[in-house]
Amino acid sequence: TGHRVSVKLGTITPEGTADAYCYACDDNKLNPHLAQHLQVFGINVAAQQKTEKSIAELQLEHNLKFDFSMTTADGTQLQPVAGPGLTGLRNLGNSCYLASVMQCVFGIDRFRDRYFPSAADHFLTCSQLHPAKCMLCQLHKLANGLWSGRYAVLETEDGKTRHQHGISPAHFKAMVARDHPEFASMRQQDAFEFLQHLNKQVDIAERPVEGGALNPTSVFDFTTEERLQCTKCCRVRYTTQKSSLLSLPVAKRPLAAVEGVPQEFEPVQLAECFDMMTADETVDGYMCPSCEQPTTAKKSTHFATFPKVLAVQVRRFEFVNWVPQKLEIPVQVPQGPIELGAYRGQGLQLGEEALPETDDQPPTDEQPEPVDESVVALLESMGFPRVRCVKAVKKTGNTGAEPAMNWIFEHMDDADIDAPDSEPQGTAAVADPAAVEQLMAMGFPQARVERELLQSDGDANRALDRLLNLSDDVTMDNVAAATDSKDGSASCSQYELTGFVSHKGSSVHCGHYVATVRHGLGTDSAWFFFNDARVVAQPEPQSEQAYVYFFTRND
Repeated sequence: TGHRVSVKLGTITPEGTADAYCYACDDNKLNPHLAQHLQVFGINVAAQQKTEKSIAELQLEHNLKFDFSMTTADGTQLQPVAGPGLTGLRNLGNSCYLASVMQCVFGIDRFRDRYFPSAADHFLTCSQLHPAKCMLCQLHKLANGLWSGRYAVLETEDGKTRHQHGISPAHFKAMVARDHPEFASMRQQDAFEFLQHLNKQVDIAERPVEGGALNPTSVFDFTTEERLQCTKCCRVRYTTQKSSLLSLPVAKRPLAAVEGVPQEFEPVQLAECFDMMTADETVDGYMCPSCEQPTTAKKSTHFATFPKVLAVQVRRFEFVNWVPQKLEIPVQVPQGPIELGAYRGQGLQLGEEALPETDDQPPTDEQPEPVDESVVALLESMGFPRVRCVKAVKKTGNTGAEPAMNWIFEHMDDADIDAPDSEPQGTAAVADPAAVEQLMAMGFPQARVERELLQSDGDANRALDRLLNLSDDVTMDNVAAATDSKDGSASCSQYELTGFVSHKGSSVHCGHYVATVRHGLGTDSAWFFFNDARVVAQPEPQSEQAYVYFFTRND
């Protein structure tokens, strides 16, 4: 960049490393030529001794102050454990969000079975010249590290059993975050946003392998059904949308305030969160194609199909002075079977009349630009109109809440800021051959790649988002066929909690993340608590304050 950097002298080591900070970029930097640059100032790196803690060490020390209980309710100390699937991940400095998510993800059978048994074969047959630049290599390597048990060794000191050292996910973090400036930084991140990013990166890496047949992210895939009804003519329209992660609202009911004590809230049942998600929403100013005039409509969203693993974020936060603040609202989750059949959509019912299709609606093969509804909901909770939120998410390519919020601020004075964002029609008659070849290498068919590139004005990144988020064949007929499939898996709606990511701190962008994961099924199952490299057996999982839940379908 050509920017000047400041070097913290007390952190210089003989190996040529030190804290280097760029105030223009507002981020820590790695300087591979540090010794040469410091020689200009007469500083001999080889003769230096580290006398101060680095920024990463200070941040790690600060985050570990958010200590999660390592004892049971009766005060018994939880004992360290180690073994296959019980390997900790070292904190690289604000990397607890990554460690917690990966422990939950590799606790899912489909992810473990995809990458652990075949790790040795993949290392021998991978065609990539540089394993550090191969996403599949890094996934196999991490799976092998977590599940082989070779690196989970308990330490002993003075005759007492101590926690293991765990493994470092440095190479995996560098690979999964290489195209994402936030995850590539040393700053704390949102665990749910990282899970979304991880799904996308794994999906991209897996598509060229046997046509994506081995892609483990398919366990998260499901379809939602949206029902829209005009309140004047009572006609309805049903649409479906492919999804992979779910964001649930949570009711905020403050208890009586006590001076000197943080605000407490009334506990909320998980079922109440699903009730809020599927409740009718009023749409004012809806231009009804049947009434041919503005009316009021009711809109609701239900499940059309159910995923094998339902990953759920609970939106337990609010914005104060544009900063997300976490609300300590307890969400009570049953430890046994959870039935979600009441939240299944039913499609067009006997006696219902469908709204007519209109010419201004895009054809079925020109689907609207996908938007991350969890980010839209987050921006709406800040007070921005929905049209601005949707436009901001589209313009920033579904890259998260912060870029979208910055886009809104930068375009606040635009004359068309509140005008609905029309779909790009494509300015070129022929898609860029290089972009077509690049996307086809990921396993997408040529015809669909060319169409999505034209719909995205030739922008390969936007086209990739459309290819990943939109499906050519998600229709009500196909959903019905999936629901009535022979094994009935798509129609099964009973789940059990099998993992969750918890957080302590004032905001999801600071503080500390940990994971609690269930291994095994039924009476043979056991819960384990992962706090970076420290792993203990957890007989009493505390899920009330979790941020991201993983529910596995019982079939």
